[in-house]
Amino acid sequence: MASLLHLPFGTWTDTFVSVGLVSALPLLVTVIMARQEALLRRWLPQLTAFGAGAVFGAAVGHLIPESLEAGQSPLAVIAGVIAGYIAFALIERALAGHDHAHAHGVPLGAPSAHDSDISEAACVHLHAHDHAGHHEPSAHGATAHHAPALAPMAFLGDALHNFVDGALIAAGFLMQPTIGVMTVVAVGLHELPREVGTFGMFVHSGIRPMRAVMYNLVTAGVSLVGATLTLAVGHRMASATMLLLPFAAGTYLYIAQVVARAALRDRHADPAHWGRLAWSAGGAALVLAFAVGGA
Repeated sequence: MASLLHLPFGTWTDTFVSVGLVSALPLLVTVIMARQEALLRRWLPQLTAFGAGAVFGAAVGHLIPESLEAGQSPLAVIAGVIAGYIAFALIERALAGHDHAHAHGVPLGAPSAHDSDISEAACVHLHAHDHAGHHEPSAHGATAHHAPALAPMAFLGDALHNFVDGALIAAGFLMQPTIGVMTVVAVGLHELPREVGTFGMFVHSGIRPMRAVMYNLVTAGVSLVGATLTLAVGHRMASATMLLLPFAAGTYLYIAQVVARAALRDRHADPAHWGRLAWSAGGAALVLAFAVGGA
């Protein structure tokens, strides 16, 4: 078993630099998006739909196949996926509580970085009116309906996935540098569309764009935790991390269906839903293509 004292310094350096590079590009892209707030507002419905497809693609094209390749039985993988799905269903139920319909955030919108307090107050006020059968648009053109339960679910799912990715990169460098580089390429290919999609879901849930970037930064830091633990403990930690893959897949499948259900809910009244479905399909196809290309 590898130890902190006996691992070559180069292994630590290669791992941390690789994890940093994999995390840096998505963060840079989301910072650029957050600074273009007017454009972000316009494209947020499509970005959120793209995010749902991207996390779905990550689940079926990355996490589940990795579980099977790691030697887990199909039955164990199915059980893990179901456990993750049910766990996030219970989390959403606990978070959404009395306002379950609003948790699915059918109309999509982004609060301004300068008027978040006004938007949140308007949100509370208009939610009360909605229960009485009224609906009004919120201040500054943003919708009053956000998805409060989606943000913590997206955060937890992203953190779990990043922990696993960090552990996988570290495990690759523990075996040999070539395998580590191949792992970095495979992880990096699906990381950009997935992280951009997660950013979109954060903003859709009512989080200010720059704060959503900070959330992505925090979850990116979790990948360093996974890498550090794997390098410190060794292959045994990497093997244990593999057990998290099906659970993480289940959480992503639940997040994807929450957003997809919202997009389909008003399909007769809103012809734009077909466009959002196309963006979801595009997000899934892109991550799946990268998963195949990086295999």
